[in-house]
Amino acid sequence: MPSFKSRLLNGLIRSLMRPRINEKTSPSEVRQRIDRLSGVLSRPWPGQRMDKSELGGVPSDYLEQPGSHPERTLLYLHGGGFMFHAPKVYHSFLGHLCSLIGTSAWLPDYRLAPEHPFPAGPEDCLAAYRGLLDKGIAAENIVVMGDSAGGCLTLVTLQQALKEGLPMPACAVTLSAVTEGYSPSATFIANRQRDPMFSPRATTLFRDSYLPPGTDPTDPRVSPYYGDFTGFPPLLMFAGSTEMLLSDTIGASRKAALQGVSVHAQVWKSMCHVWPLFRQLPEAQIARITIANFMNQALDNPAGIALPAEIPQGWVTMNTFPS
Repeated sequence: MPSFKSRLLNGLIRSLMRPRINEKTSPSEVRQRIDRLSGVLSRPWPGQRMDKSELGGVPSDYLEQPGSHPERTLLYLHGGGFMFHAPKVYHSFLGHLCSLIGTSAWLPDYRLAPEHPFPAGPEDCLAAYRGLLDKGIAAENIVVMGDSAGGCLTLVTLQQALKEGLPMPACAVTLSAVTEGYSPSATFIANRQRDPMFSPRATTLFRDSYLPPGTDPTDPRVSPYYGDFTGFPPLLMFAGSTEMLLSDTIGASRKAALQGVSVHAQVWKSMCHVWPLFRQLPEAQIARITIANFMNQALDNPAGIALPAEIPQGWVTMNTFPS
């Protein structure tokens, strides 16, 4: 059963956020509302140092914790419906995560819609990944992670990197990833009333702002589900059971597994969209430790994450929490 704090948060989000983001909301209104919400979610992580920099020509925040491994780093591709960015939220989240895995982090400020629609975001994220390699950081010392739209961009970046012959990172992690371009999947329909954060009207806003008219929704740069996962590093994917985007994680994880990728997919009962970012939740603390353990194992074992003997290589471990 979800914690009291989680149930309380779901109720607050349902009443304060869900009704206020729809196809009639302007990008500036969305950004203002998210900026106010980020004040609740963000708190500077002790000892964190942040520098404004650039990565592959993309403006980026470089984040470092005391004792960070000098040759290991995390590339984090933020969410926000391809439309907004809440850097303070990610600074706090990455401060905690980097303290658990002992790495620095890069947070690219990729171009946002509607001012810079598709394919600006995917182009910037691939440039940022290439920028890390150009700095001389070995691919096996890089982990890539993203939430929501950033989860989409994480998968797209790796697919495009493989096409260009670039080496793969040690692992990748997604939180509530968009993988099918806002198509009406099974849970998009089944969870349209159950999702505490977003309604179909919100996804219409994000889709129409991001995709120019005539864009093919099955273009793998839009919907990585339709791309090729062959050659991917170990992959950890999270989703909440009441999310409209749940099918996106389930479908992509199963396809990746069929293409030989070691995938661990976790569906958490009644958790809201990208809940590991909400530091107040006990479930978020557990998820962050799970992510850190996964990343540490990948970084310490470049050959790949060992699956339990009873789980064949390339299969999905679909766990539901709490059991």
